[in-house]
Amino acid sequence: MLARVSLPPSVHHHARFRVWQRKFYDMNIWRRKKRDEKLNYMPNNAVKRGLVKHPGGWPWSSWRLYFWNDGSILGVDKML
Repeated sequence: MLARVSLPPSVHHHARFRVWQRKFYDMNIWRRKKRDEKLNYMPNNAVKRGLVKHPGGWPWSSWRLYFWNDGSILGVDKML
């Protein structure tokens, strides 16, 4: 598995492995306000990119679980 995320020798970076693309990063969320901001932001990415007209139309979105209580397409744990 590490071979799949190994950086090539031409990349000058302190890490040997990268999971996220360069412009993306992981972050810990500690406050409810930030959590709510991200939960509102993520489902609208597909709409913003013109892939669907409504967040519920993107089958891999957690929007269906939070707003329709429908986990039939994508099973995820709800954040309380």
